[in-house]
Amino acid sequence: MDNFYSSTLENLERTFMPYLSEYQRYIDFNTMREMKQVSKGKLPVYFHLDIKELVEMDKRYILDVFWNGVFFTVIIPKKSNMFRGTIEVYGKPPTMLLGRFEVDEEDKAIFPTFFKEEFTRRKGLGDTLRDFSEVLFSYLDSYVAEREPSGEETTSEHPGEPILAGWDFPFLENHLDLQKEWASLKKRTVKQFKRIEELEIEDQYALETMMDKDVPDFIESFQRLSDDNKENRKGELLETMNDLRKFIETLEQKEEESYAQNFARSKGIIASKYNKEDESFFSRK
Repeated sequence: MDNFYSSTLENLERTFMPYLSEYQRYIDFNTMREMKQVSKGKLPVYFHLDIKELVEMDKRYILDVFWNGVFFTVIIPKKSNMFRGTIEVYGKPPTMLLGRFEVDEEDKAIFPTFFKEEFTRRKGLGDTLRDFSEVLFSYLDSYVAEREPSGEETTSEHPGEPILAGWDFPFLENHLDLQKEWASLKKRTVKQFKRIEELEIEDQYALETMMDKDVPDFIESFQRLSDDNKENRKGELLETMNDLRKFIETLEQKEEESYAQNFARSKGIIASKYNKEDESFFSRK
C-alpha cells in the first residue's frame, strides 16, 4: 500500500509538476508537502523529528537530526554574539547538500548562503526549505535552552581558565614520560583555546571538537581496555598523541605568523611615517 501511495504521488508530480523531476531525486513530494504544512503552522515541527546527536561545545551546540528522512545539521550559538547560527539541509539519503542557511542572532532572520541548482530554479522550492528551516531552528533553539544541565559544573582553581573536562588519563600515571608530554599538550591546548576568537572558523570547530568530544571519547574507550591490551596498544596511543600535538603545532604556527604579520605592518607604518617626515625636513633645508 505504501508503494502504491508513493507511486501515485510520483505520477501526479510528473503530470502536474514536471519541473520537480530533478528535485524528486533528493526529497519526495510528500515530504515537501509536509514541510509546507509545518511552515504554515498546520503541522508540528517535531512530527517525524529524530534527534540523532547533540554535542555541547564551549560556545555552541551542534545537532544532527532527521526529519521525515531528510538530514539536517544545525549549529546553535550559546548566548553570544560571536557566531551566527547555521542550518544545513541534506537529501534522502543524506549524500547531497541541498541548502545552507544562516540565522542572524539579533532578529532571528534566516537567509540562504547556498542552494542546489534545482532549488534555485524554482523559487517555491527554495522558499519551502528556508521557511521550514526557520521553524526547525526555532524549535531546536528552544529545545536546547530547555534541556537540563548535564552533570555538575566543575570549577577552576584559576579564574578564567577553561577546564579540559574528560582529559584526565589514569593510564599515564604509571608512565611518567608520557604523563609529562600529556601535561604539556594540555597546557598548549588551553593556551590556544584562550585565543579561539582569533582562529579561523574551521580551526574553532576543530579545536572545540577535540577538547569537548574527540579526546574525552578516546580516553574513555582506551580506559575500557584490559591492562594487557593497554600496554599492547601503547603505540596507537603515541600515534594519537602525536596527531594532537601536530594539530596544536599548526595553530601555534598560525599564531606566530599572525604576530609576524602584525609586526611587519607596524614596522611599515612607522617607517613610512618617519621617512616622510625626514624627507619633508630635508626639503625644507
